[in-house]
Amino acid sequence: MANTATSEKAPVVTGEGKNKQTSYISTTVTGGDKDASGEITYTSTIQQHDNAKGEGTKEIATRDKNGKTTFNEVAPDNLKNNKKIVENVSNNQAESVKDQVATSSEQKEAANKASQKKNNASGDGKEEKDDSKASASPLDGLSGSGSGVSGVGRKKYLTTLCYPTTLRKTQQDTLRISVLKYEPKTMSGLKFAKRKSSKGRTIGAVTLPVPGGVQDGNKTNWGSGTMTPIQIATSDAVKAFLGKGGADAAGDSLKKSLQTAAENSGEVKSGLAAMFTENLTGASDILARTEGAVNNPNMELLFGGPSMRAFSFSWKLSPRDERESMTIMRIIRMFKQSMAPQTTKSQLFLKAPNTYQVEFVSPAGMKGTHRFLPKVKECALADFSVNYTPDGSYMTYDNSSMVSYQMTMSFQELDPVYNSDYTDLDSDRDQSIGY
Repeated sequence: MANTATSEKAPVVTGEGKNKQTSYISTTVTGGDKDASGEITYTSTIQQHDNAKGEGTKEIATRDKNGKTTFNEVAPDNLKNNKKIVENVSNNQAESVKDQVATSSEQKEAANKASQKKNNASGDGKEEKDDSKASASPLDGLSGSGSGVSGVGRKKYLTTLCYPTTLRKTQQDTLRISVLKYEPKTMSGLKFAKRKSSKGRTIGAVTLPVPGGVQDGNKTNWGSGTMTPIQIATSDAVKAFLGKGGADAAGDSLKKSLQTAAENSGEVKSGLAAMFTENLTGASDILARTEGAVNNPNMELLFGGPSMRAFSFSWKLSPRDERESMTIMRIIRMFKQSMAPQTTKSQLFLKAPNTYQVEFVSPAGMKGTHRFLPKVKECALADFSVNYTPDGSYMTYDNSSMVSYQMTMSFQELDPVYNSDYTDLDSDRDQSIGY
C-alpha cells in the first residue's frame, strides 16, 4: 500500500515592487510501492492555500516520478511563470516528509528522484548530503526577492497596544509608532529606487500620548571651499577638453588664461617666483613674507549635502492595574526585540532590524495626521533605554510589576528630507507644516 504525507505550508514570493505577491503552498508525496516494471516510484501534488493557516486549499500541479511539474488550469499565472521557484520550495517540502513515506534505501533513492535530489553515485544506497534543504546558499535571505527566505526572527507583534488603555476611547492627539518589516532600496540604472511605502509592512504598533518636548531640527551641510587661480585655469581647461570642445576648446581656455596673466605680468612674475621658491625649499609662506600677499583662495560657502534628522521621545509609564502593567511590559518587549539585528540560517550574515513609522495623529487632521506637528519619514531606532526605578526607589505591585517606568527612545530617519517631499504632500498648497 502506498504511503502518503503532506508537508507544512510555505510561502512562495514572486515579482518585485508593486508586482510582488506571496502565495502559500504545500506538497503531498505519495508512493513507495513497485510498479508493473518492478521500479519503486513516488509522485506528488502541489496545493495552494489562501493564507498561512491553510485555508482555501486547491490543487494546482502534479509532479511525476522524475520531478517534472505540470500545472493545471486553476494554477495562478504568478506561480506558472515562476515554475523554478515553485519547484525549489516543493523540493524542500518533499524532503521534509521523506522519512514518513520512505524507510529503505531503495525507497529513499526513488523519493530523491521525485524531488530532484541527487543520489550517491556509488550506488551504495546511502544518501548524498544535500545542502539545499532549508538554505541553498549562505546568501539566502539577503534580498527581499527569490525564495522569500528571511532572517531568523520574530515576524509579528501586537498592533493594538495602547497606553494608557483609556487613550483609545478619547479624542486627544496621540503618537502612533508602527514596527515595519525592513525593505532595502533596489538599484535601478544609475540610481536607487524610491523607498517602498510602509503600507502592508506593519508587523506591530503602539499608540501613546504625545510626550512633552516635541521638537525637530532640519539641517543642511554647508562648508567653505577654496580654489587658487592656477587650479581655476587648469580645471577650466580640463573641463573644456572633456566637454564637447575637445583639445581645441582646452587650448583656447589656456590661451585666455595666459593672456590674463600677461596683462598683469608684474604680479604674475612675483607670484610665480614665490611659488617655485616654495616648491624648491618646502617653505609655505614665501609670498606672504616677501610680498605681503597670498594666492587668492576664492573662498566660498558651498553646499555639502543633506543631513539625517533625529527624534527623541520619553514617557513615564505608570500602570494603574494589572492589565495595564502587562501592556507596558509588551510595549517595552516589542521595542527591545524589534530593534535587535536578525541572524540568518547560515549564521554568516546579519539582517537589519525592523524599522519604524512615527506618526503624530489628530482626529481633526488630514486623514488623521497632525497638520501642526512634523511628518517623520521611516526611521531606525538608534537608542532605547528604560529606567525601572525612575522615582529613586525600588517598588512593585503584587504581580511584581514596577510601579513606574521611564522609557526613552531615539529615532533617526533612513532618508534625507528633500524639497520635493513637501510638494508631494499637498501639491504646495501649504496645508501642513510638512517635514
